[in-house]
Amino acid sequence: MRRKESDALIGGVLFLAGIVWIFTQGAQFLAGLPSGVWGAGALVILGITITILVKRIVQNFLDVRAGKSAANKASLVIAEHLPALVRRKAQLVRTDAYGKQKLEGWIKEVSYFVDEFIKPQLTPREHLVFIREKQSAILTAIHMRVEQEADKNPAFSAFSDNMTPSEFESFCASELQQAGWSARVTLQSRDQGVDVLAQKGNVRVVLQCKLYARPVGNKAVQEAAAARAHERANFGVVVTNHRYTRDAEHLASTNNILLLHYSDLRNLDSFVRPTSSSEKSWYYDDGMGQVGPLNYSDLRETLSTIENFSDVLVWCSQFPDWKRAGDVPELNFVGGRGRK
Repeated sequence: MRRKESDALIGGVLFLAGIVWIFTQGAQFLAGLPSGVWGAGALVILGITITILVKRIVQNFLDVRAGKSAANKASLVIAEHLPALVRRKAQLVRTDAYGKQKLEGWIKEVSYFVDEFIKPQLTPREHLVFIREKQSAILTAIHMRVEQEADKNPAFSAFSDNMTPSEFESFCASELQQAGWSARVTLQSRDQGVDVLAQKGNVRVVLQCKLYARPVGNKAVQEAAAARAHERANFGVVVTNHRYTRDAEHLASTNNILLLHYSDLRNLDSFVRPTSSSEKSWYYDDGMGQVGPLNYSDLRETLSTIENFSDVLVWCSQFPDWKRAGDVPELNFVGGRGRK
């Protein structure tokens, strides 16, 4: 890119030198002509020539500036979405039985990213220059930056498409251990929907590990939600090598289940940071069974209708075990009913 800008600058200087030379030669030529129509005509021709040259210089300058601006904007957009791009490449690139990478899905994803996230940021002139000169360079930049970023994450080199489901579970536990978590693979015959149990400090997490060749659906989310409740864990997580269906993403959001890619595991701490009361998923047990998940406002509204609500057992993702509502400061209602 810098070489093209330098070439454009040299071209501009040559254009300016050309204008000076033409103007000098034209002045000398006009000085030797008799006054009258011929002299006026030559002056007009000289003026048109100079105008055309000046216009070309200005356009060349504006194109160089637009190209540089387009490249800068593209670089900022790539940097903003780089983690997502790295994850998408890992989800979409597969290795066939002969060891050859299948890149079609990734190439299509990069084109989608350029069309939806880079091009809308460009002015009309920047867009024209981008299509004419910069698109190939920016596509190359995306591939290079994604490759460089992926090299920083050891998970990508440790993972293999040839893993068995059991090996993938062990791989996920190992990734968490590398991040300082105490993690172990559960016995498959007694897992109750749990593949890996992990704990750090007071935070307990259950993982469903899905090594799939297709997007992960609702069933995995349901299993993780049930496993979280069974293990009294703070968080339920589904982790995969692929992506998730839209239905799974929607169900996970309403059940407070984390949907992760295996490359996210070493950064699990950032996903399970403490949340405010209003962001937690709450459950309660009124003696007839567990009810939930509920948001904080719905739980308060429900408990306010229950006589002696302080004896009702409640649980949220930040509790290691069930508690009496009366022992939870966040549920200390002003004007509440029957608190003991």
